[in-house]
Amino acid sequence: MKRRLSAMLAADVVGYSKMIAQDEAATLSTLESLRSEVFGPVFADNAGRIVKSMGDGWLVEFQSAVNAVTAAMQVQDRLRAHPTIRLRMGLHIGDVTQNAHDLYGDGINIAARLESIAPEGGVMISDAVYSSLDGTLSPSFEAAGPQTLKNIARPVTAWLRAGTPLRAATDMPSVQATSALPVLNVHPTANSDPRGELQDLADALTADLASYFGSINWLQGRISGSDAATGYHLRPMLRARGDRLRLETRLLTPAGATLWTHKSQSTLDDAFDWQDNVVGEVADHCIGMILEAETTRITAVPDSALTAEQCVLMGIVSWRDFSHDSFIRSAAFHERAMQTRPDMADAYAEGLMVVLAARTMTAHPGIKTWVDKIPEWMEAGRPHAAGHPMLSLAIAIATYTQDARPLPLRSVVEQTLRNAPFDARILSYCGWANLWCGHTQDAYDCFVKSLEFGRLGPFYVAALGGAATACVQLGQDAEALDYLDQGFALSDSYPTYYASKSAALAHLGRLEEARDVMAKYRTLEPGRTVDSWRTSNGYGGSEGGARYFEGLRLAGLPER
Repeated sequence: MKRRLSAMLAADVVGYSKMIAQDEAATLSTLESLRSEVFGPVFADNAGRIVKSMGDGWLVEFQSAVNAVTAAMQVQDRLRAHPTIRLRMGLHIGDVTQNAHDLYGDGINIAARLESIAPEGGVMISDAVYSSLDGTLSPSFEAAGPQTLKNIARPVTAWLRAGTPLRAATDMPSVQATSALPVLNVHPTANSDPRGELQDLADALTADLASYFGSINWLQGRISGSDAATGYHLRPMLRARGDRLRLETRLLTPAGATLWTHKSQSTLDDAFDWQDNVVGEVADHCIGMILEAETTRITAVPDSALTAEQCVLMGIVSWRDFSHDSFIRSAAFHERAMQTRPDMADAYAEGLMVVLAARTMTAHPGIKTWVDKIPEWMEAGRPHAAGHPMLSLAIAIATYTQDARPLPLRSVVEQTLRNAPFDARILSYCGWANLWCGHTQDAYDCFVKSLEFGRLGPFYVAALGGAATACVQLGQDAEALDYLDQGFALSDSYPTYYASKSAALAHLGRLEEARDVMAKYRTLEPGRTVDSWRTSNGYGGSEGGARYFEGLRLAGLPER
């Protein structure tokens, strides 16, 4: 028998017996759809292994508490609007023992007992799990106190996901309604091979594709097996013959015409590396095709006839390389969206974030006109911020730039992470908010999680810059350079890359290299000084901020 420490997730369908009695066929069909569209891809994406499926529930093993909690929250979020299915979930870290037939131990028993007292739609975790969470997940949980569990000798201190009280089921806080951006329905990867490793691979391909497309801020990517769903459709099909694999993929337009087809082959032995490569290849081509189709469609519309949604889309797409011109183009499109639809929350959220980023990053004179509009946009957007995490965060950051009070900003960051803990863009913005008000480690956690969830899109450029800046402030200069190497492969016009690289090199004692990089930075930002930087962004007066400024001085940035 093998014994190991694992994070265990126990999940149970609420009211399963009653649903089976009322309509067995419909219940089983619904659960099968959820297995292919939700459970399988989410568990695969978080390296979870289903060790037991009982019809009305699942037992899933994870090597990481963070992965287990992430999977539980993502499943519950995706089921929030489901008309019939509700789950209870419990999680614990503990010893498990495996024999030839089963898995058992305290890790399983306590997870199952926590699940039994969780509310509908709730996630209850033990203190051992909570202690392993980082700063992006811990704000989502509230203390539930010691719990006496059946057949467990000692009370277990538990934590409950915020928004799900112990005594009654409740809906989670509403997450923002996205504007009318293009939609891509990623169909679950079809697979007719009965082998378990092939189904695991199909689930992993579905999860990776959804993760890639879900990170594009101008595209609403979602897993959906419905042929009737509006938007573009991506249909992957995994075929196998012996150990040979083929993935056939079709991208369909909203009208049902084939826009692009793709085939890729591999073997089971090479499936792990092939999975990463083929997903990246499919995603890159699909994003290019959809972007070309959408921009062609929009550019054919006279400027005077552009809708607010089209202006927001063009504003998001314009902000691609973090150059001065891209900031200005993007801000102008978002302002047009505000003027066309003064009640459009997304326009204020996107516009404020673009200008706030430009304000802290660049002293370019063309940005000042837009910076001066921040108070006006804040006040116009404030009535539309309820239930919109990104707009609430943008207004809080803008307020912080005016009053320099970190506590209100921190409170909004924590609330934002409760409402949208897996949105790569919002995680990146929360990272910058934490960094600006001096909470460097929390900022780093947000950036790392943003990079994990969002592998494409313009915010990825910003998240790499944020991670590098946080690393310099934390004294992790070599790691900062690793992030910057990735960033420069995407953009050579983002000033933050040059500033952070010069500071990291200076602290590593590589002063000649640091000064060469600083010279390049000063061609992009000729008016920037340590004093002007500290005035616009002092990193909350933190020790990390002071270290960052010292690196810039050593690299040759003038004091005044």
